[in-house]
Amino acid sequence: MQRKPTVRVTKPFARRLSTSGIAAVSFLMAGVSHAQVTPVDVPTGQDELFSSRVLTSGLDNPWAMQWGPDDKIWLTERTSGEITRVDPVSGTQQLLLTVGDLYAGPQHEGLLGLALHPELLDGTGNDYVYVGHTVNNGSESEPDPSARIVRYTWDDRTQQLTEPMVLIEGLPAWNDHNAGRVVIGPDMKLYYSIGEQGANFGRNLRRPNLAQELPSAEEVESENWRTYSGKILRLNLDGSIPEDNPTIEGVRSHIYSYGHRNPQGIAFGPNGTLYETEHGPSSDDELNIIKPGGNYGWPIVAGFIDESAYTYINWSEVPADIDENTDPLPDSVQQTPESTLEGKMVDPLAAYWTVETNYPFGVQCGYICDPTIAPSSVFYYDAGDDGIAEWDNSVLIPTLKHGILYVQPLTEDGQEAKGMPVAWFNTQNRYRDILVSPDGREVFIATDAFGSASQAYGEGLSTTVLHNPGAILKFTYGDEAASAGLGLGSADRNGVLTAADAVTGSGPANADQPKEWEDPATGGSAANGVSDGSEATASDAVEVGDDSDVVEVAEQGLPKFIANCASCHGANGEGGAGAVLAGNENLADDGFVAETIVHGLGYMPAFGNQLSNQDIAHIGTYIRNSWGNEFGLLTEKTVVEER
Repeated sequence: MQRKPTVRVTKPFARRLSTSGIAAVSFLMAGVSHAQVTPVDVPTGQDELFSSRVLTSGLDNPWAMQWGPDDKIWLTERTSGEITRVDPVSGTQQLLLTVGDLYAGPQHEGLLGLALHPELLDGTGNDYVYVGHTVNNGSESEPDPSARIVRYTWDDRTQQLTEPMVLIEGLPAWNDHNAGRVVIGPDMKLYYSIGEQGANFGRNLRRPNLAQELPSAEEVESENWRTYSGKILRLNLDGSIPEDNPTIEGVRSHIYSYGHRNPQGIAFGPNGTLYETEHGPSSDDELNIIKPGGNYGWPIVAGFIDESAYTYINWSEVPADIDENTDPLPDSVQQTPESTLEGKMVDPLAAYWTVETNYPFGVQCGYICDPTIAPSSVFYYDAGDDGIAEWDNSVLIPTLKHGILYVQPLTEDGQEAKGMPVAWFNTQNRYRDILVSPDGREVFIATDAFGSASQAYGEGLSTTVLHNPGAILKFTYGDEAASAGLGLGSADRNGVLTAADAVTGSGPANADQPKEWEDPATGGSAANGVSDGSEATASDAVEVGDDSDVVEVAEQGLPKFIANCASCHGANGEGGAGAVLAGNENLADDGFVAETIVHGLGYMPAFGNQLSNQDIAHIGTYIRNSWGNEFGLLTEKTVVEER
C-alpha cells in the first residue's frame, strides 16, 4: 500500500495526513482556481486582513533585504551588483553602490547576502555593511567562479558605500546552489551559508558532492576552503575563525554546521536560535535549527532518515558509460540508503513534503510540480502586542515555485514546528526574500525578475510569465483599504492596481510585458489556438510520425518546453544557464536533439527518465521550428532510436 504524502515534523508533532494520491490545493485568490498540484492540502490564511500594493519595481533580481537604522529598506540586486536603498512608503530607490569584480550568472551567481552592522549610523564608527558575492577567476568562455565576503564603509557625506575590504575569499562557488545568505548574530559573529553547488545533481551530476567532507588542519592553515561546500560558516567580523567555533573531527575551522544542500535561508530568533531553510532534491525541503557542529545529512539523507523517495548514488564514482536513465541500474552502481549515514544527524523541524518512494516525480509538469516548495529565505516573527496575531511565534518562509508565503507555527519555546504551515499571499511570482517593519505590521516580499513558477490562473501548471518581476510587494496588516483580493498586478513603480489588473496583466509598466494567457516565446494565447501552458490531454496529444503536421506538433511542444526547458534556455531560446537555441545550427541534426534531451549533455541534465518519447518529440519539434529555426519534425521513432 502506498503511504500517504505528509509533512514531517519533529515528534511529538509527526503525523500522517488524511489526503490520498495527489491532491490539488485551493489557494488564496478569490474566484481563481490555482492549478499548482501539491501532495498535501495546505490551510490558507485570511488575506483580507491585509491591504497590498507594489512598493517598487524595476529591480535586477533582488536577493536580500535588511531594515536599516534610517528606516529604509537596504537590498542587494543579484544580477546588476547594485546595493539599493528603498523608501518603504514611497518606493523611491537610491543607488548606494555597484559592486565591481562581480560575476553574475543566470541563477545563483552574483551579488547575494547582505548584513548591516548593528551600530550602523549610531556614531560609534562601526558604519559597516557586509555582502557576499561571486567573482570569476577564469575566462568568460570558461568561468571559474568563487565567492567572497566584503565589508564596505558608509560615507555619510556622499551617502554611498566605500572602502571595500575583502574579509575572506576563495570560498566555493559554481553555477548552482551558492546559497549566499549573510547574517550577523546576537553574538556579533558573521554567519554565511554555502550550498553544495548542485553537485551530484542535474547538469552537475558528475561533480563530487563535498557537503559531508570536512577540512584537514593543513587545509585550514593554508586557507584552502574547498570543503566549505554545503556548510554554514561562522566568522569573526574580520573574517577570521572564532576561537569558540566547534571542533569537528579534531579540526576547528569556519565551519559551524555541515551536510547542507542549498541553505538559502538563515535567521535568528529568540535566545540565539538560528533557523535555516534548505532546498530538497525533488522532495523534502527542510526547516532546521542549526546546532554548532551539527551534521544535517546531505547528500546521504534528504529530510528525515525514512528511506522514502530518496537514495544517494555518488555519480562522480560511477563509470561514465552508465547513464542515470539506466533502469534498472547494474549491481556495480552503489545505492546508499539514508539509514547508512555514519554518526548522529540533527533532524529537521519539518520536511516539505515527504512522499512514498514511487511518487511520480517530473510527470505532471516537470520540477515545478514536484513535492517541494523551494524555500528561498526565512524570518522569525514575534507579533508582540500590536503585530499580526495570526503569525505570532512563527517562522515566515517565502517560496520560489509557488509564490506563497508559508507561515510555520512553532511551539512556545520555538524549538519545534507545530503542525502544518499556513499559506498566505499567493501571486504568480517567485518570492525571494521577506522583511517585516519594526512595528510588525508591514510585510515586504522581494520577487525574482525571471524564472519559472506555478501558474495562478486558468488550468496551466507552470509558467515563466511573472506578474511582478523584480519588485517589492508590500502587505499592510489591518489597513482600512484591505479587500478580499490581493490587488497585485504588474504595476508601475509605487502603483496600486486592482485585482482585475492582475487577471488581465494590465498596468503602465506591463505594456511591454507578456499579458496573462500569452506565451512570451510566441505571443500566442489559448484563444488563438496556442496552448496556455497546460498539459495536453490524451485525446489532444499529437503522435509524431514522418507525416505529422509540424505546426500542430510544435504547439504541443510549447507548454512542455516552458515547463521543462525555458528556465535555462530562455523563453525565447536566448540562452542563459543553457545553450542558445535561437538560430542554433546543431538543431538541424534530429538525432543530436533527441540524444541530448534523453541523455543530457555537459551541464544539461538528462530528461529521458522524466519525459515520454512523445513529450521529447513535441519539445524537439518545437525548438527546431521556433525563433527563426526551420528544421522540421523530431519523430518519436528517432527518440526511440537514441534511447
